[in-house]
Amino acid sequence: MAVRRAVVVWAAAVVISCGLLALPLIALAATSSVNIQGSAFVPPTTTVRVGDTVSWTNRDAFSHTSTSDTGAWNSDVIRAGSSFSFTFRAAGTFAYHCAIHAFMHGTIEVQAVTTPQPTAPPTAPPTPVRTAPPTIAPTAPPTPAPTEAPTPQPTSATPSPAATSSETASPSPSAAAAQLTPAPNASGGVAPLLIGAAALAVVVLGAIALFLARRS
Repeated sequence: MAVRRAVVVWAAAVVISCGLLALPLIALAATSSVNIQGSAFVPPTTTVRVGDTVSWTNRDAFSHTSTSDTGAWNSDVIRAGSSFSFTFRAAGTFAYHCAIHAFMHGTIEVQAVTTPQPTAPPTAPPTPVRTAPPTIAPTAPPTPAPTEAPTPQPTSATPSPAATSSETASPSPSAAAAQLTPAPNASGGVAPLLIGAAALAVVVLGAIALFLARRS
């Protein structure tokens, strides 16, 4: 009993696996219809994929056929209201005709089944590069311009009116006499000093007189 049960379970697993493998083929396979009407194939060109089936249905009141030009298929006689189906296993362009009416032609274009390309995972946005703030170089304080020392203004040699009046005034006779008259001194060395003072007074008075003469 245990062996039989194991065999049954194994067989069921195989059937289920085959069914799962066949599901994509069943889901992808499709059936396209071609009507035989008015002594023509409608539509005249049918596009299918590998694994798809084309079904021809006779809508006329008389018989027709669907016969491949290369002998890939032949429906024999399709009576009024009857149908014929054929599954295409290879890609290509297949021309066909009606063996009863030679002027009737059609084409089946079979495209290969393309495997969908895997979608690339979304790329992460680039990480922004943080740039350091620009370093501001310290600016040296402005050097003060050297200031020129004020140039001393030359003093005018012009004597003031008060000095002129004092210089031009002639000494009084009493002052001159007082300077020329030696004071009585008991010492005998005072006489040379008085003579030198008198000579200096004469020179000063002469210089003042010469200055006044040039000025006038």
